[in-house]
Amino acid sequence: NYMKILTLPYSERLLFSGKDISYIKSDESLVEFARYPFSPEGLEDSLNDRKANYSADIRSTLVQVLKAQYDELNYPGNTQSLINKLSEENTYTLCTAHQPCLFTGPLYVIYKIASTIRLASDLSKKYPESNFIPVFVSGGEDHDLPEINHLHIYGKKISWEPGLSGAVGRMSTEGLKEVIYEVKGFAGSSQFAEQAIELLEKSLEGSANYGQVFRKLIVRLFSETDLLVINMDNAVLKKEFAPIMRDELLNNTSHRFVSSTQEKLEEKGFAPQAHAREINLFYFHGGERLRIEKSGDGKSFRLVGADVSFTEEEILADLENNPDKFSPNVVLRPLYQELILPNIAYVGGGGEIAYWLERKTQFEHYGIHYPVLVRRNSVFWLDHIGSKNLGQLNMEAEDIFTADIDGLIKDYVLNLAEDEISLEDEKAQLHSIFKAVENKALQLEKTILKTIHAEEAKHLKSLEHLEHKLLKAKKQQLDVKVNKIRKTHEKLFPAGKPQERFDNFLMYYFRMGPDFIQILIDKLNPLQKEVIVFQEEA
Repeated sequence: NYMKILTLPYSERLLFSGKDISYIKSDESLVEFARYPFSPEGLEDSLNDRKANYSADIRSTLVQVLKAQYDELNYPGNTQSLINKLSEENTYTLCTAHQPCLFTGPLYVIYKIASTIRLASDLSKKYPESNFIPVFVSGGEDHDLPEINHLHIYGKKISWEPGLSGAVGRMSTEGLKEVIYEVKGFAGSSQFAEQAIELLEKSLEGSANYGQVFRKLIVRLFSETDLLVINMDNAVLKKEFAPIMRDELLNNTSHRFVSSTQEKLEEKGFAPQAHAREINLFYFHGGERLRIEKSGDGKSFRLVGADVSFTEEEILADLENNPDKFSPNVVLRPLYQELILPNIAYVGGGGEIAYWLERKTQFEHYGIHYPVLVRRNSVFWLDHIGSKNLGQLNMEAEDIFTADIDGLIKDYVLNLAEDEISLEDEKAQLHSIFKAVENKALQLEKTILKTIHAEEAKHLKSLEHLEHKLLKAKKQQLDVKVNKIRKTHEKLFPAGKPQERFDNFLMYYFRMGPDFIQILIDKLNPLQKEVIVFQEEA
């Protein structure tokens, strides 16, 4: 079916934060916190700098790890030649990252990846002497199961409750079969129902843990593209990062740099995003991921939530021999990722960019390349039913894009019923009556003025009350139309959130199949800096 593409400016009425909009508009107040501007020039500068400061050793380690990981996923696609391309020194990456949400979770995870793929392919055309590979970093070390264990299809929540704790990527796949069965119930007889369910089943098949299921699904969804997926929960890669983890244990460096940047941001009116701790590392112990803290004596270390402690020698020896037992938190993760990848840009949403903006001095201290922060595309889909509703309401698509639904309905009703229910003329007449009374009173007794004003205010209130009653009566008359506005709006802002933060891709895939992914890659372009609306024909 045919569709129109509209663009909208980023604005707070679409529920984007002030900080997000400031960054997208390259606002002066945030410029100093990024290393490169979010622009084609910024990308070129980042590329030139990255050429000079990426280690050949790390490159060959990265290639070796990726080969092993793809063998593990026993994926049939054309990935080996892609991974080989990574071993060439003129190959760079553009990356995005996310924790393994249930069957990709909210739509923006897909938009992030599509934005990254599109940007990489545009750069490959612009700089043919270099290769650019889009990379998705799967953050399976997070242990916040309630954040990732659900998805929404047609407004209904589907949850996976494995009853486990620890890093989600390391969890067993128990109970996922049942979740797929539940999803099946929503697929109905839609055109690509079978294909969608097969995607999920194939991802589960033979997977050792939940992190693998998630990675396989992303790999399959984007199998027609150059996307590479990497799992950073890996002993070989963590060995490369061990010197920084060692410094973290001994010197609390990141806490210092990030906190002072946060203070500077606060002076500009921007609230801090991610809390930096003294030690921004976790430790895997007995299936749990526990925070490492200095003990009271300041000499030894302990795990929060377990009766385990280490002397300084013990923990450093452990880091040396078992780096995969250590897990960076949100404050160290960007450093880890950029140390490993020959990366020139990070593609993320507003919240992510907000915490990356707290990192520049931390990156400079460690001499790690700080990438261009690219704001991913934000997207809305207005399906054919929504388009039909708008047609019947005589509304343009642009009109419905506001988070303030009550204001929208009020304006719509007032617009249709302006003359029938507006008492503006009557209010003006009332005012002139009281003006006349006031003029008479001025001749006699000034103290009466107060009473006159009070009476006028009282009568004005009565008129407004009547106007409200008229509006209500008209609303009932217009109920069918108001309902259509609500229904259409609910599709764009389900549960009062932008659609991309709520809906799961499956409800679109059921209808459009692989075209859904292809359309996104063709039409998104994060350098355009506009919200994209896909409007399907009624």
